[in-house]
Amino acid sequence: MMREALVTLDLGTTSCRAFLFDTDGRILSQSSRTYGLHTPAPGFAEQDPGELLAAADAVVSEVAAAAANTRVRGISVCTYMHSLAAVDEDGRCLTPLMTWADNRSARQVEAVRARPDWPELYARTGCPPHSMYPLYRFLWFREHHPELLDRARRFVNIKELLLHHWTGEWLVDYNLASGTGLLNMHTLTWDPWALELAGVRADQLSRPVPTVHTVPLGANRIGLRPGTPVVVGAGDGVLSSLGSGAIEPGVVAAMVGTSGAVRVATAHPVVDPRARLFCYYLDTDRWVLGGSLNNGGIALRWLRDQCYPGAAYADVLAEAATVPAGAGALLFLPYLAGERSPGFNVRARGVWFGLGLEHTRAHMARSVLEAVAFRLHSVLGPIAEVAGPVREIRATGGYARSPFWLQICADVFGREVAVPVQAEGSSLGAFVLGAKALGITPDLSWVHELVSVGARLAPDMAKHERYAELFALYQRVNQNLQGEFRELARFREGSA
Repeated sequence: MMREALVTLDLGTTSCRAFLFDTDGRILSQSSRTYGLHTPAPGFAEQDPGELLAAADAVVSEVAAAAANTRVRGISVCTYMHSLAAVDEDGRCLTPLMTWADNRSARQVEAVRARPDWPELYARTGCPPHSMYPLYRFLWFREHHPELLDRARRFVNIKELLLHHWTGEWLVDYNLASGTGLLNMHTLTWDPWALELAGVRADQLSRPVPTVHTVPLGANRIGLRPGTPVVVGAGDGVLSSLGSGAIEPGVVAAMVGTSGAVRVATAHPVVDPRARLFCYYLDTDRWVLGGSLNNGGIALRWLRDQCYPGAAYADVLAEAATVPAGAGALLFLPYLAGERSPGFNVRARGVWFGLGLEHTRAHMARSVLEAVAFRLHSVLGPIAEVAGPVREIRATGGYARSPFWLQICADVFGREVAVPVQAEGSSLGAFVLGAKALGITPDLSWVHELVSVGARLAPDMAKHERYAELFALYQRVNQNLQGEFRELARFREGSA
């Protein structure tokens, strides 16, 4: 009897991966490709859309070729969030693809934050003012390239380009649409006020559809038969939460990859009265409330490249482990790429506070690991305030492979950290969402049959008490520097 399978594509910021899952959630084959991120000017973070589409075609074609004697039921798509490109009538890109890391619209964000009505905009869209959201890129276009707003036939993200490439349709799923700052999360339609502010028309945006919406594959360019259902899917963040099993109240996913995030599922749209958190759609009865960090593993990578040239990450972690908790009273604010939740200050930059002659690079390494844990902790607090008590924290992403780093997090949180056995969080999430779309399972709760918790790391409460004192100091230093970050940006950007 021919077995059945589902292909998933996880298109991330610097790499994409395709998996062939059987209908019981087992991985049968996989393929991956990497690509570049271009920074042609300060604040710019762009990609060549054609390079990403070619990589997606290649990895899906490779897993499709491995699907001998297998009926592929469909392909479920996961991509990174907050990208934006302008395209013409024929679907050709008029601009490079802006990524979530592009913060050229920082001044436009500050102008909106100066308006007394911005909290109402947040309450409608679930997106606090920040340069990652396409809304603010439209304001930048209006100032720097106003002709583009009229000349472009539409503005799209990388998934919309991919779906059009594969199916000929222009569609955007509710999840990625809710991460634009332009979708009214209560009506699931483009918000007229946000559109007017952005200076973009609704007909220049794709039609929003549910994350379980399917569209038939067009010409056989990726090794799958024409007509194969393509599940539009969602973004990597919410699918990472789904893939970790963190979709019930009180179960929090704490992710650290290149960036980082802390997320919890809710049954309906929720906003934070202090606008520290985002809220994005996942499915009809599940939304994801959370906060994102610009600086997760990217901070460790920067440290390795600058202070440990040629070393492996394991070497950096091993040296950091030789230093006691607190890194010799050395604090690091890890804002190498600005920051998102909870302060949403794109102007923020990295700071070592307390650096002395007694400190070595081992102290600096440990302070970086502790800094990322502090950033996660700073988002956990608001989530508990808004969504209720946290009963479990599940670690996902690259840092989940480091018991040492996870132990630091447990000690900072003062709470147990659970580690799911399954490593492919966002891809597994795409599989479960695709399985629901294709009728393999009736509900996303099926993920609980596929995900199990392996290690559980209990906090050392003596270390937690020390970290609690340092975290309070860290919070004060962070708050006191917010204005200085903006002042320093004037010099960095050549306006003073």
